[in-house]
Amino acid sequence: MMASPFATLPPELLLLVFSLASSHRPTAVALSLVSHWVRNHVESNLYHTVSLSSSRSLVAFIASLNSKPHVLAHNLVKRLSITALGPISNIDEVLKKCTGVTSLVCGFSVPSYVHCRARSLKQPVAPPETTTFRLPIAPREQLLIALACRDGIDMSIISPLVTHLRIQLTPATTFESVARLRELCYLTHLAISYRHGLHGNANSIKEMIKPILEEGRLKVLIIYVTGARSEAHRKETEEWRTDSTLEVIDSTPTSTQRCLGYRPRTLIIAKRATVDVLPQWEQGDDIWDDSPRYSS
Repeated sequence: MMASPFATLPPELLLLVFSLASSHRPTAVALSLVSHWVRNHVESNLYHTVSLSSSRSLVAFIASLNSKPHVLAHNLVKRLSITALGPISNIDEVLKKCTGVTSLVCGFSVPSYVHCRARSLKQPVAPPETTTFRLPIAPREQLLIALACRDGIDMSIISPLVTHLRIQLTPATTFESVARLRELCYLTHLAISYRHGLHGNANSIKEMIKPILEEGRLKVLIIYVTGARSEAHRKETEEWRTDSTLEVIDSTPTSTQRCLGYRPRTLIIAKRATVDVLPQWEQGDDIWDDSPRYSS
């Protein structure tokens, strides 16, 4: 019987091979079934990015975390997506455990979560105009999609430390709720997705985001226009690119300019939304890539 070719390799080299191979999630799952020793060394990649899209996956993930040291979730889970409908209490439990998350995708009902969180803290639900941050974690990157935006933008679910934020405008989105994004002191990258024809026309959306631009902190604003690929859709996308009333210039200030209080203008990128953002996020693609400035 021939010995395994791996038997002659030093453990350090094997670990390097496993580490590189496990960056591909299906491979990491397969490697975790090889042996307990291998699983221990690919576990970090397995838990680095977690996507929970169903109640079943929520329950299974909680069970997995409960079987491990409590610090594992904090140390290993860095990117977390929750698009499951519930149970809301399970969503809250996952968020409480994964305190080291730096990138969070919220696709669950925000009003339901806010009420659940208020009950657990034995606090009354604050009115919309009063911000009481409800998340037990404060990620730097946050994507609000699907149900998280259905009832408008709720500041209590947005991390005060967020630097990169993506939101989706719906018929329930108000001018006031969007204007409150200027309260986010660290926000430098903002992506807004909306359906062609929503709120009338592009000018209404521009008025909605003007208070944020006036703060002067945004470096990049990405506009995704969704809808049928009609001529009107194309024209609306083009409006964003040719509007001279908005500052569509990206410039890096020199040290002298910074001393004089110079604020760089915001780079505004308009795109026709052609793919769902969640698969991009799950694959680790850079959704903030500003190279295709005039992509169509």
